[in-house]
Amino acid sequence: MGLTRLFLLFGCTLLTACSSSFESKFKDGCRNWGANRSFCSCSYNNVEKHYGEDRLEQIKEPWQFPEDWADQVQRAGFACMAKLK
Repeated sequence: MGLTRLFLLFGCTLLTACSSSFESKFKDGCRNWGANRSFCSCSYNNVEKHYGEDRLEQIKEPWQFPEDWADQVQRAGFACMAKLK
């Protein structure tokens, strides 16, 4: 499975797995796709830097995800791959 496809699937998983603890759900979803804790924490931190903690906590329903969500999750993951080599 290509990396881009993995990030898109990961993003789609998050669309259905949001709760009051967005960070926890994000990291759990990331690990469910086979990534390690360091990668998942790094990815979340990058996404949080882009959107801000308050915005991420507001995401409760699939239709509230930002339009650029899949792109930002993918960019966050690629940055972490380079950082954690």
